[in-house]
Amino acid sequence: MTSFGYDILGFGVGGSGTVTLTSETLINSQSNRQEVTTSSFILTNGTLIIPEDFWVWSDSTSTAGLIVDTQNATIENYGKIIGKGGTNGTDGGDAISITASGVTIINYSGAYIAGGGGGGGQGRNGAGGGGAGGGSGGTPGVLNAAGSNGTGEQPGFGGGAGGGGAGLTFSGAGQGGAGGRILPGSGGAGNGGGGAGGSAGNAGSNGSGGQAGGKAGGGGGWGASGGEGYFDGNPGSPSTRPGGAGGKGIEANGNSFTLTNNGTIYGSQS
Repeated sequence: MTSFGYDILGFGVGGSGTVTLTSETLINSQSNRQEVTTSSFILTNGTLIIPEDFWVWSDSTSTAGLIVDTQNATIENYGKIIGKGGTNGTDGGDAISITASGVTIINYSGAYIAGGGGGGGQGRNGAGGGGAGGGSGGTPGVLNAAGSNGTGEQPGFGGGAGGGGAGLTFSGAGQGGAGGRILPGSGGAGNGGGGAGGSAGNAGSNGSGGQAGGKAGGGGGWGASGGEGYFDGNPGSPSTRPGGAGGKGIEANGNSFTLTNNGTIYGSQS
């Protein structure tokens, strides 16, 4: 039961009352629910509560961790709402997407709202590091865990936030390190001149260039862009490959909303 509402098979229909999210199957001992849409839990004027130490998360850069599609909804966040990290130059995903009017978001002390980090730019052959929020290179980090190191020649190292970029490769492509899902999280190291992954809120480092260039960029930290990769190409005609943009903390989609933030938000709010 929920106060002033009710819960059907774990999907609350709370009317104008209050629903507190309950967990799906634990991941790495973390309470969580993937890609939450508010209309599955509350109706107009309702309140949705994300409890302390609870993760609302996405595993797709095209889908926000929390979609607020309920008019005049109030979101009370005591936990962590995160987007998915980008991969090898692609953009990170948004933490929250608002598609209804009159929304109020209250982010309490100790809580996080974090867009996914952008993927690091491709190098000559080696791949950029994955962005914070589980961008791939190696195996993305599960909730509250770092991503794995890449594989192949001069691979990047996994990060708690952004993963490190791979170095210059000739005989085969190296993977970037994977992005993690630790908040706030530190970035993984690059390898062989590949850029380091960004820590929370910080961009990934660029891969190094020059005549022996060709190193990949590091993945962005939460809500931040990935570093540039460098492709030396033919002698005298170097070029860069941009990293992906960081995902937004809150994407309003043109809707006005009210925000009270006493916690931490990584990524823009607009």
